[in-house]
This record gives sequence, C-alpha cells and structure tokens, in this order.
Amino acid sequence: MASAKASASNEALRPLAVPVGPRLERVLDVAYRARRAVLLEGPTGIGKSEIVRSVADKLGIATTVLDLSLLEPPDLVGLPVVRDDGRTHYALPSVLPRDGSGILLLEELNRAERYIQQPALQLLSARRLHEYELPQGWICVATVNPQTAEYHVTALDKALRARFLQVNVRADRGAWLAWAQTHNLHPGIVALAHGHERILDDVPPRTWAYASELLRAFSPAELHDGALLRDALGGYLPAAWVEALLASRASWGSQLSFDVRELLAAYTADSPRAREITGYRDRGQTDRIDEIVHRLAPLLAGPEAGVLVAQKQLLLASFEALLADLPGDQREKLQEAIGSNVTATPLIDVEPSELLARFPGSAAEKKLAAWRADPVKRHRISLLITALCVFVEQPSRLPELKKSNVARTSLGHVLTQLPERDALVLVETLKRVGITPVRPGT
Repeated sequence: MASAKASASNEALRPLAVPVGPRLERVLDVAYRARRAVLLEGPTGIGKSEIVRSVADKLGIATTVLDLSLLEPPDLVGLPVVRDDGRTHYALPSVLPRDGSGILLLEELNRAERYIQQPALQLLSARRLHEYELPQGWICVATVNPQTAEYHVTALDKALRARFLQVNVRADRGAWLAWAQTHNLHPGIVALAHGHERILDDVPPRTWAYASELLRAFSPAELHDGALLRDALGGYLPAAWVEALLASRASWGSQLSFDVRELLAAYTADSPRAREITGYRDRGQTDRIDEIVHRLAPLLAGPEAGVLVAQKQLLLASFEALLADLPGDQREKLQEAIGSNVTATPLIDVEPSELLARFPGSAAEKKLAAWRADPVKRHRISLLITALCVFVEQPSRLPELKKSNVARTSLGHVLTQLPERDALVLVETLKRVGITPVRPGT
C-alpha cells in the first residue's frame, strides 16, 4: 500500500507531457540558444525525431542523427590509434560534427547497450569524448522511450538524468492534423482523424503515415477490393480502425486540383485561386464549392486550427478574402465552424478583458459594431465571445467578476450588441458561473 501511494505521489509530481508541435518547438528553440542538452521521453512513432529536424531547419542549422541502438563503441568513440609519440589516441568518427552549428540527435538512448550508452551520456552531459569536443554551435538531443512494460529499455541513472533538460512528450492530434494537411496524407486518414479524438491513442502518428503511403499505392480498381484493403491495412492498423477507414471510402476522391489548406494562408481577391473559385460560383459548380467547404469546416473547427494560427498558416485576411467569394450559406458554415474554436481566438485583436472595462463608448465597442455590420467579419464576434467565455470561467477571476459592478454593467452592454446566437452562448456561460450582468437602464 505504501509503495502504491509513493508511486502515485511520484506520478503526480511528474510534469505534464508537452504535445509534439509548436509548444515543443519553442522549448527546443530555447534549449538551443541556452546550449543545453535535451532528453525527449515519449512513445515510439509520435514524431520526436521529426520535430528536432524541423526546429533545426527553422533555425537554419544542421542535423546529424545517430541511432544508438545500431552502434558499436568504435562508431561513437572512434578507433584507438598509436601515434609516433607512443601514445594511444582515438580517431574521430566521421559522423561527429567538427564545426558549424547544429543539433546532434542521439536516438534510442535507453535501448542501446550499456557499452554504447556510457560514451553517449558523456557526450550529452560533458560535450566531450576523449580528445573530441562538441563544437560550440552544437547541442545534443537524445530521445528515449518510457520505462514501461511496453518497451525493452535500459534505465538511465537518475543522477545523469538530472543533467538534462528533460521533456516528457506526447502525440497531439491538433499538431499532427496540421502536419498531415501539409504532408499530403491520404484524405481518408485525415477525415478519420477529424472525426475521432482518440485516433492516436492506439496507433501512433508514424503508423498512420505508413498506412497513408500504402493507400496512395493502390490503383483505383484495388481501392474497390475490400478484401485486399483489409489484408494490407491490417498489417498496420487494428481491425476496428481498418473498418472505420473503409467506411469512409466514398469521400476519398476529390474534384479539386489544390490543397484547400492553402486557401487559409495565401488567398487574395486578385489571386489565380480566387479567379478559379469565383468561376465555380459564377458557373453554378456547387459541387466544387461544397467540397471546399466540406474539407475546410472540420479543419477550422478542430484543434489543428490553433497550430496553423501559431505557424501563420491560417491568416485572418486570407480567410476573410475567401469568405467574400463564397455564397452566403457556405460562408456561414465556415464562420460557424471557426467561431466556437478556442484555439483560433488569437486571430482577433481584442482581448476579453476589454469587454469588461467600461465597454460603452470604448474602442472594443466600435470594433464589435463594425464586425456586426460586415457579413464577412461576423465570425470575429463569435471568436471574441468564445474567448470571453473562457476568460470568465477561470476560477481565479470569478470572485472579483461577481462583485465588480463595472464588469457586470459592461457585460450587460455587450449582450445588447451581440447577434442572438452569440448572446445565447454568453448568457449560458454567465448563468453557469453565477455572474449576473446589469442590463442598461436597470
């Protein structure tokens, strides 16, 4: 019983896992600037190595990768050489960097044998191996798997672990979906990920990428052969996921010649893509418009929207230029999709606190009025109310907001300025947290 309590206590003290995506990229960026070695711990196949390469590319530095589970000591330490002075030296392995800047990625550290683990740890912690010294412009990053029954690993010494910036990492559906959109993953897999929040619980991202490559290799005729699809995909995926994937076969095809995600970052009123889409609209090709909206709506409503915002691949100007070229009913579908997405609220330039500080006559009130008058910008109101609901629900703020006459009066004025749907959302939230707005004139 005591050991179980101690284990639970230790687990509670462990930091929350960082999702593989923009948050982890920022940590690695800081670690590189501080020249600190990093230990990334997480399940296999979630993109640990890929994100290290991505960060290096963004920093404009090199990446050298060593899979320690495949190395023998001379591959890392070098072969001993007796020189003319009678002393033994070690020939530097060609794989180790000699100059410049970069990240030396040591994969599978805790799956390597002890005889390769020890020199690797010396390189990680002391930046040296015998006569070799890691160049000043380089850092080491090591990846390890969790010490659980699922992995055959060699435990790392706690004292050595303490020398590293240790980051527990996990797969993140939003970040992975954003990656999938830019790496041409099969549309059936992308659609499946949009519809199932737990898609990465049983199958890691790398395996879904393998399944995508397999699907891309099928001929059109083979895609109608259910037995072949089940036999092949079953080599990567559990049977339940295979069936879920095959159930969406009708939506795998596309009549579009482009990736709809590009519309969110590079669409302008005078662009070739705009002429193409307005051509669909003017010629009555509603099937093409329907497909654009059908593919964009789950992306805008899902967690990857926040990743695209952080990566500047979802820009408000491009999104609204697209909305201006769509029929009204299709425009509203996209506005509704993004309006309630908390991860997309950084797109707007009004803070929730501005609505609670003497709202009447403020700059925030003028912006709200302008957005309401412009059909292409009404989603901004929904995004602002989404952000406001999150803001007022925070327990640390509630006692002060409940007592603040200024905040409650401002909320009363805000409600009078909102479209009905957004007003209902705010009213429901205020009821739930126990804040009573003061209506104007009361």
